[in-house]
Amino acid sequence: MNPIIPALPFQTSDPAHKQFQYLEDLATAYWYSEVLFAALDLDLFSWIERGADRIDKLADAAGSRPEALARLLRVLKRTALVHAIDGRWVNSPQARMFLVVESADYMGDFFLYRRYMQPRWSLLAERVSLPDRPRQPPITSDADYRTRNEQYVRSMDRLVRRKSPEILSILEHESWRGPLLDVGGGAGSLGRAILKTRPTASGVLFDLAEVIRAGRRIHPCPGDWARTLSVAGDFRRHPFASGSFGLVIMSNFLHAYGRKTARDLLAAAVILLRPGGLILIHDYFPDRLGIRPHKGAFYDLNMMLNTYEGACHESRDIVGWLDAVGVKRVVVRDLETDTSVILAGGDVGGGDGIDDPEEWTSVAREIGFVDAAMTTPADIVTAHWPAWKCRFGCKGYGRHRQCPPYAMPVEALRSLLAEYSRAVLVQGSPPGRDFHHRLLALERAALLKGFPKALAFGAGPCTVCDRCPVDDVCRHPEKARPAMEACGIDVYATAGRVGWPLRPVRDRGDWVTYVGLLLLE
Repeated sequence: MNPIIPALPFQTSDPAHKQFQYLEDLATAYWYSEVLFAALDLDLFSWIERGADRIDKLADAAGSRPEALARLLRVLKRTALVHAIDGRWVNSPQARMFLVVESADYMGDFFLYRRYMQPRWSLLAERVSLPDRPRQPPITSDADYRTRNEQYVRSMDRLVRRKSPEILSILEHESWRGPLLDVGGGAGSLGRAILKTRPTASGVLFDLAEVIRAGRRIHPCPGDWARTLSVAGDFRRHPFASGSFGLVIMSNFLHAYGRKTARDLLAAAVILLRPGGLILIHDYFPDRLGIRPHKGAFYDLNMMLNTYEGACHESRDIVGWLDAVGVKRVVVRDLETDTSVILAGGDVGGGDGIDDPEEWTSVAREIGFVDAAMTTPADIVTAHWPAWKCRFGCKGYGRHRQCPPYAMPVEALRSLLAEYSRAVLVQGSPPGRDFHHRLLALERAALLKGFPKALAFGAGPCTVCDRCPVDDVCRHPEKARPAMEACGIDVYATAGRVGWPLRPVRDRGDWVTYVGLLLLE
């Protein structure tokens, strides 16, 4: 089966909804074209096709810095132009056809011509307007520092005010007592919103002196600062007393620093927590897919281009850093916009392990699946026709004990599904044996994390043995798993219900997609 390339965010947004994210997606749409132009300039697709398929070889061939190139490739992967398989990079069918110089259908020079026309688009307002219309001077790199800083603080304040209600909904069921510390909190709106939910708590807003001054100009009302003490300084050097705070907030803060510095700053923040205290990290995480699966990886490039050492760190790394300093209870939540929240410490989640079913999609991706999505047994479409298609259409019919006519009948499958309340669909690619091993790893992870009924279903004939003993018992029942379609699951319809429109592979060389299933209870 061949996947349809995912739509860009602004193509799937509903502008009728009163949300700002649609407009934010439009405002950053140029990021997508710049990534394509950069990849064409570096001739990455052609070099990959010629065999420079590992990061070191590709960096040498393209004359690039490996670390920066890896960040660019991560974005190209998010936009489905390239894929990574066991450390090797491969082109998508579209990239192979249209973006490889040696292809007869090469269109790269056409796309680069689009860039040639791009600068004139920045003059669109001037072209439409009358010569004598009043003009608001734009903020440019030539503006003085105070002007640029105030514009930045104001912009980020508007953003966090839009996101605060959803962040509060994640925090509302957690128990903590003040004071709170808002590290790099800008104009203080997130901390201010949280304090409104704790009438007796107080807070400290910590940021650079010029940022706090801008914040006070943006919020001149004394009541906005009634329970908030402003402290100016550099968090890397400020001597806060350990164990001083019940909640430490780091919103859009860690991405301003490189990996080592960010890890040290997080460890310093943990030291400031009271016993049972919480740390709240709100940021763009490249490994989170959420509602806007591209944004974390793109924002990482934005930090690479606009800061000295900034980087968007993966949520799994931050969870590991927290674990290393003794913070074991962690929950990660994707917002309805383009960012995520990590909440750690105290009694977050109410127990050890993965207690949030949505987190199994992240676990699946860490194991190596291309994508994963939560679903319910009620949304798993079953029918009689898949087994008949196996009989009249598959050359493997009758040659594998996990396939028809030996597989679980559809009636038994329906009874089985009724015993489960949630499931995970996973998406991967050949080879089939590697895909099967990942499914087993995911099932085992679920078993060890408190889901004793976890059961996986694969894609296609069982790959455990080179030759299946169909006239004898299964030699490896601990490894063998039935295929979804063999038991009567309509894979096309089921995948479509989680937004994965599949279509048959039509031509040799087309990208092949496997879909597997994990039942959880």
